[in-house]
Amino acid sequence: MSELKVVSKVIPIRNKEITKSKLVTAVGKVLADVGFQQLGVNQVAREAGVDKKLIYRYFNGLEGLVAAYGETIEFWPSAAELVGDQKDEVRRLEPHALLGLFFKRYLRAILARPNTLEILAWEAIERNHLTKTLEEVRVKTALEFFELMESDPSDDVDLTALVLILAAAVNFLAIRSRIHKTLGGVDLQSPEGWKRIERTLDQLTQGILK
Repeated sequence: MSELKVVSKVIPIRNKEITKSKLVTAVGKVLADVGFQQLGVNQVAREAGVDKKLIYRYFNGLEGLVAAYGETIEFWPSAAELVGDQKDEVRRLEPHALLGLFFKRYLRAILARPNTLEILAWEAIERNHLTKTLEEVRVKTALEFFELMESDPSDDVDLTALVLILAAAVNFLAIRSRIHKTLGGVDLQSPEGWKRIERTLDQLTQGILK
C-alpha cells in the first residue's frame, strides 16, 4: 500500500514537469515563427498540445513563460558555457584577449541556436514587455562573464560603448546569415567566412585595448 502511495505522488509531479517543459519548448518555437507582437497563449498551448490554462497555472501567464524560456540553455548560452573549463585561465587574460574570447564564443553559441537567431531578428523590429524580459537574460550573462575581467582597460577606452558596438555587429551578421550566404564579400555560411570574422574581432579588440 505504501508503494502505491509513493507512485501516486510521483506521477503527478513528473507530469507537471513534462508539461512545463513542453510549454517552454513550444513558446520558443512559436516566438521564432511569429514574433513578439503575434505571440499568444492559444498558439503556444496548441503547439505544446496542452490546455492554455496551464500557462497561467505554472507560469502566471505568457510573460512568465517567456522568462522561463529565456533562462534555458536552448535560448541563450550561459556564462559557464562561454567560459568553458578554463575559468582560471580566462580570469588571467588581458582585457583585449578576454573581450575577443567572449565575442568569438558568443558568436559560435548563437549561430548554433536557429530559434534564437529568429527571435533576435524579430526583436530588431518589435518592442514590448516580452522583448525586455529576454534582454535582461542576455545582460545577466554578459555581466557574469565580464566579472572575470581582473584588470581594467585604460581610462580613455569606453568599454561599455565598445561592447555595445561589437555586440551589435555580431548580432547583425549572425542574423543576416539566416538568409544571406554572403555579405560584403564574406561568406556567412561557411567556417572560413566566420574565421575571417573571428580574426577581425581579435584585431579590433587588440587595436583598441592592447
